[in-house]
Amino acid sequence: MDRSRGSALLRSAAAYGLLLAVALPGCRPKEGLPQHYDDPQAMIAAFETDERDAWALPDRVVRSLAIDDKDGVVADIGAGSGYFSRRLAREVPAGKVYAVDIDDTFREHIEKNRESWGTPNIEPHLAFYDDPALPEGEIDLVFMSNTYPYLRERATYLERLRAALKPGGTLAIVGFRQDATPPESAGAPEPKFRIGADQVKAEVEAAGFTLEREETFLPHQHFLIFKRSN
Repeated sequence: MDRSRGSALLRSAAAYGLLLAVALPGCRPKEGLPQHYDDPQAMIAAFETDERDAWALPDRVVRSLAIDDKDGVVADIGAGSGYFSRRLAREVPAGKVYAVDIDDTFREHIEKNRESWGTPNIEPHLAFYDDPALPEGEIDLVFMSNTYPYLRERATYLERLRAALKPGGTLAIVGFRQDATPPESAGAPEPKFRIGADQVKAEVEAAGFTLEREETFLPHQHFLIFKRSN
């Protein structure tokens, strides 16, 4: 999606209240989950703290994905500040990472910093409430961290992710456990709004995926790795 068209579509969608917060949590709503950030710049600072490194263990998460293809294509759903996008991009130096989000401020932040991060292969990518707007059959790995509860029409969204993946492609989902007590700064949804691992498994498998494995090293989150069923 080119920049001018993406920005125009984003503004149009916002005007009609159709945007989905396909992004990391961090803004507490009065009722339910937030659908956008009132202050995206403040959220960028919140995403990039040393404290987050201590509980999110981003480097270990990325290593555990065992990305072998240096020219692979990855989509980071809810990319936010590029916290995971840049780590994923280092694993595919001859490939590409779509940093998928709905907020133009995050897109601008990534565009401004991707060269200094040493990851020019990150491509910021604006998305919509029911569609990641990814090219069909191009993606090797779809990754999302702390994003799944914020998706509306999850069944439709998962179908579109499946269509974007190559046969045998991987979908990795990290999310807060319902029984976890993460730091306040993590911006985790209240437990009643979190989606447990069993429900995630059921919904994702119904969309045409098979659970490959579950990693258990994260202190506050489940980490599920699926393969697209051919």
